[in-house]
Amino acid sequence: MKKLIFIILSALSLSAHAEFVPEGNSAPSRQQVNTVHEAKTEFGDNAHIVLEGFITGSAGTINPEEYFFKDDTDTIKIEINPDVWRGQKVTPQTKVRIAGEVDINRFNNSREIEVRRLDIVK
Repeated sequence: MKKLIFIILSALSLSAHAEFVPEGNSAPSRQQVNTVHEAKTEFGDNAHIVLEGFITGSAGTINPEEYFFKDDTDTIKIEINPDVWRGQKVTPQTKVRIAGEVDINRFNNSREIEVRRLDIVK
């Protein structure tokens, strides 16, 4: 009886760790990397986006969480809350991947990215 209970519990715990992998994929897919130019011209407000490039410096505004981000296509203002840094040290020469949301200013139609995740690209 104890063996039967053990076998049932083991089977249930194994199925709890199962992962769905769509047909034809051997690993979970990575989110597509977009460009700054696309962020400025093709994405609407609150659209989720992933960019790769460089944080070139502070935006020089009253908000210390605002920076400029540059890739091969353009530059855009980004906002990074302190908890998003997760202790990572980033210089203007450090290539990073950021994931966040497009934020469109309703008054002047300017766009910036609210960064939700920042990773150093190795």
